[in-house]
Amino acid sequence: MLDRDLPLKKEIAKNIKDLLKKYGLNQIKLSELSGISKSTLSDYLNCKTLINISNVEKIAAALNVKKSRIDPSFATHNELSTKEKTIETIAAHIDDDVTEEEMEVIKNYIDFIKSQRK
Repeated sequence: MLDRDLPLKKEIAKNIKDLLKKYGLNQIKLSELSGISKSTLSDYLNCKTLINISNVEKIAAALNVKKSRIDPSFATHNELSTKEKTIETIAAHIDDDVTEEEMEVIKNYIDFIKSQRK
């Protein structure tokens, strides 16, 4: 089964790992600072679970960073990269009259393109 959240999970995991490295912290210390259990943090870092809004806020507060540094979904339009703005533009051009089957074809094509990166 295809995990459609996997790219976001991977980005969030990378962002948290980068922040841990930047601040010289480990999962245990982040758990203490944020109040999030070590097992839950481990699930985020291993892309098993998509982080919830509350925990994004807790980590952001613990590390004194913007929520968008953890989860790019929180980025304002001004914070979006050129790549993200392009994706946003493409998504905006998919009409409401696209059928579910057509949308599935589009998503499968995107997944196919991504799989060719290796």
